[in-house]
Amino acid sequence: MDNTAFQTARITKDRNFDGKFFFGVKTTGVFCRPSCPSPIAKEENVIYFQTLFEALNQGFRPCLRCRPDMNVEYYNGNVDGVSIVNSALKMIYEGYLNDHSINDLSKAFYISDRHLRKLFVENLGIPPVKIAKYHKAIFARKLLFASDLSITHIAYASGFGSTRQFNDVFKDVFGQTPSMIRKESKDESQYQGNTTLLLKYKKPFDFKQVLFFLKQRAIKGIEVVTENSYSRTFRIDNIKGFFTVTDSPSKLALELKINCEDIKCYMKIYNKVRRMFDLDTDFSMINEMFSKDDVLSKGMENGHVPRLPIAFNTFEFVIRAILGQQITIKAATTLAGRIAEKAKIECGSIFPDGLNYFFPTPEELLKIDLNGLGITKTRQETILNVTNCILNKVVSLDANQPFQKFHKDLSSIKGIGDWTVHYVAMRGMGMVDSFPSKDLGIIKALTKGEKMLPQKEIIQTAEKWRPYRAYAALCLWHYQSKKELS
Repeated sequence: MDNTAFQTARITKDRNFDGKFFFGVKTTGVFCRPSCPSPIAKEENVIYFQTLFEALNQGFRPCLRCRPDMNVEYYNGNVDGVSIVNSALKMIYEGYLNDHSINDLSKAFYISDRHLRKLFVENLGIPPVKIAKYHKAIFARKLLFASDLSITHIAYASGFGSTRQFNDVFKDVFGQTPSMIRKESKDESQYQGNTTLLLKYKKPFDFKQVLFFLKQRAIKGIEVVTENSYSRTFRIDNIKGFFTVTDSPSKLALELKINCEDIKCYMKIYNKVRRMFDLDTDFSMINEMFSKDDVLSKGMENGHVPRLPIAFNTFEFVIRAILGQQITIKAATTLAGRIAEKAKIECGSIFPDGLNYFFPTPEELLKIDLNGLGITKTRQETILNVTNCILNKVVSLDANQPFQKFHKDLSSIKGIGDWTVHYVAMRGMGMVDSFPSKDLGIIKALTKGEKMLPQKEIIQTAEKWRPYRAYAALCLWHYQSKKELS
């Protein structure tokens, strides 16, 4: 987009462009989202930004009317050039730089810290350390409005090393102290007595459809899915807890309530749940592309492709995928529940009904006797082999690695086929161009008549759906489920 398109969106206050760009008003020193209700500023006084980080970096403060830092998520991003930057941003948003160095971050991508900084500056105009600083300040501001946590606790939950550092950074970014924001939030907060984080989304968002997908696959004792909510247990960074997600259509947001031993995990949970409900994908191009396809369009709802629910716990999902080889979803889910029950890593009495266990870690799983659970000997061996390979770093579950490397490493293990690799890459790691071509539901959806479509033809057909073949798979599954119900 050029400035002419930005100008049109700003003047018409087009909500569809919220998060796509921001604009600052030189005379006031504030920046806004396109749909800001404030009077329209003169074009000569306006400057446009691709991200809110740019606006903050140039000294602009967020508008108090449209609150671009609170009401618009910046996770869609506008990074077109380098996938490394996108992947590094996800790690920063989960708080990686709160307790790691830039050197650690660069090593995760097998490049130097100097090269990583260069990529960030070239693509975003800002080095990663500054983005981490702004992200922590923005997350803290959300907590100031959405909870009654003390300022000290909010500083800790947002990744700051001390309240002094928190105060200094916050005042530098927003021109106000946390205490001033807290006083303002007391007049508006609807969440006195607890912490409810709002995960903003853009319409259309079919929460019921995602819940239906998750409910079919919910592991007994680990997850509870009702008509209106999703809950699960977690252990992350040695912190135990559970969370519940509900929809709030009037706020265009999901409401996330976290109950845990240590609020330091808030940032990571917040961002994992965003990925879990696929809130950050820009669907405009995918919807346009798939709506023109005779088959995929039948798996869309109201012109929108299904969202890709990415597993909260990747290792848990790997085991779930192995259990699901050549059996039904319901049967695989039952077996996963039996593993959780056999491991018996109990949560405690303060957890809600139905949330009884934590899923075992790789180390814990190796200590469990899988006999008597209904899992075949061959499948037991595969589970143990894969678990050992993960522990010995033969296989990495890092979503930043090239798909080819992941495919080679995981498929080298006896008992792991192409379907399992693609399914784990798709739903366990969020690799959006993975495609489990041997999945029975996909084969049925693409088959016309009684004769099953050959694999070679399915793979050739799927080539035109790159680089979004995971979303194509979701459309095919949805289409097939509708066919079976009709």
